[in-house]
Amino acid sequence: MMSPEERVQFRAEAATALDSHENRTDGVRVAQALGDGLKTLRDLFFSRVHRDVEQAFGVDSMLAPIAQMRTEDAAKTEIDLYQITESAAHAHAQRYVHTDDDWCLKWLGRLRLGAAVDAPEMAHRLSRYAAKGPDDRRRSFSVMLERTLPDARRAPLILYRLLPLAVAIATDLAFNNHAGAAEMRKRQIALLPGIRDCHHCHGAVLDVAEKCQQCGNPMWKHDWLTAD
Repeated sequence: MMSPEERVQFRAEAATALDSHENRTDGVRVAQALGDGLKTLRDLFFSRVHRDVEQAFGVDSMLAPIAQMRTEDAAKTEIDLYQITESAAHAHAQRYVHTDDDWCLKWLGRLRLGAAVDAPEMAHRLSRYAAKGPDDRRRSFSVMLERTLPDARRAPLILYRLLPLAVAIATDLAFNNHAGAAEMRKRQIALLPGIRDCHHCHGAVLDVAEKCQQCGNPMWKHDWLTAD
């Protein structure tokens, strides 16, 4: 995981690179919004497949604190890798970037993982996700995450269908496409209609890094995922 200082450094580099590559002037805003949005989703998804599962099933981790930290870091890295590929795929589909090579994938990798993404093993894992179609990528992600974090096997499967759409929303918001984000939310509601029943946020698309304390939007709590 990057330190706060490294995060600032790599976000600044990402902003400059985006402005140069895409002839933009808002790289700082985009990099900040996308970095915050994807970090929020990663942390929330980890909570849903780990802490929420422990609470729902009354299971406490038997790992020592250091082992718990290593497991959390490994799981969050896997989530990051998946989210990077989903965000890059959505950015290409929406033409937020105007080249069809792997520039966006590498750019997002540096934004979210810093220098670690340059390691051959990490680059291989990222390219392996990128080579798959959406369904195969999602299935591969679930398998890899469950190997690292066995608790994830007991998480509601709907989470794995909501996550790529949540990543698309975060990407749309970062590139100031609110209509696109609203369309992705409609797709989430089609999967989980109860999203609209929250009396606090009403299932609305929230600002980047904002969270609903009642339902968990943009990554819903266990009882919302399992409600009839």
